[in-house]
Amino acid sequence: MIEALKKPYSYQQVRKELTNKIVFGLEFFIAADVLETVRNPSHEELLLLGTVVVIRTVLGYFLSKEVSEYKLD
Repeated sequence: MIEALKKPYSYQQVRKELTNKIVFGLEFFIAADVLETVRNPSHEELLLLGTVVVIRTVLGYFLSKEVSEYKLD
């Protein structure tokens, strides 16, 4: 019965929702890394945090750009 009430989704809608959730998750990982580094700062951890933040920021940027390019009905 529940399946009958569900609205059909297009591939683009599913892809957009998944991309949004990935970007949201990346933001939580960055926040967790920042908090961990603030708690236990060392030169190695600061360098690692900087690298991870740059990689995740670049991924988030391109994922957000991809989402904004979708044209949904």
